[in-house]
Amino acid sequence: MTSLFLLICSVAFSQETCKVLLPAIAVKYEGMCKKGKADGSGKAEGLDYYVGEFKDGVPNGKGIYRWKNGDIYEGDWLKGKMEGQGSKTYKVANKPDNIVSGFWKRDKYLGKFEKSYIIHGQTNQISRIEVRKVSEAITNKIVIELSNTSGGIPSLGVSSAGVKATLTDVIIQSGTYLRIVKLPDGPKGTTQALTDVEFPFRARFKIGAQEMSIEILEPGDWLITAFLNN
Repeated sequence: MTSLFLLICSVAFSQETCKVLLPAIAVKYEGMCKKGKADGSGKAEGLDYYVGEFKDGVPNGKGIYRWKNGDIYEGDWLKGKMEGQGSKTYKVANKPDNIVSGFWKRDKYLGKFEKSYIIHGQTNQISRIEVRKVSEAITNKIVIELSNTSGGIPSLGVSSAGVKATLTDVIIQSGTYLRIVKLPDGPKGTTQALTDVEFPFRARFKIGAQEMSIEILEPGDWLITAFLNN
């Protein structure tokens, strides 16, 4: 009987001294503990509620968090913030729930993909490639800008000295586009655009004998800048 009493007191004491460091769920905690902080599997509640994995007193790993307004996130956590893959359900009065799934970084939604583009490869005269989303899916186009690492209009190399570098072919591997449109040249390079692109889109972009292989997963207006060594 004495041993049982001591065990109950020990468990109660460890529960009281095991801290959760997020104020919104710090009122009550049940679960694993390490050095006075929630660590391992557990559940915590206060204004909000969380059940899942902890580390150093905050959600870390897989877990489910429910806010006092009814919103719910289920997925990955890192250092007390939504980070990784997960789904968040937003409660909307008198309407169906709004569910957003994909990838998160420091509580901010990144999109359906962890990285919305992939550079699969490039030939040696293309020294660097930059890909960025200019806007959401307004016209669904991809602008290809060819630039020179040393300034000026890029050319196609020694064997084609003086020949302006320009996009010569697009070999589609997935997705579609309507047509290639020539845009006015900028001070540092030539510019063309693929219009009415259907995503996900992957292609080999040929620039004379040079080429780059790029895949873009999300709809939107995109800019690809390729820097060529002349």
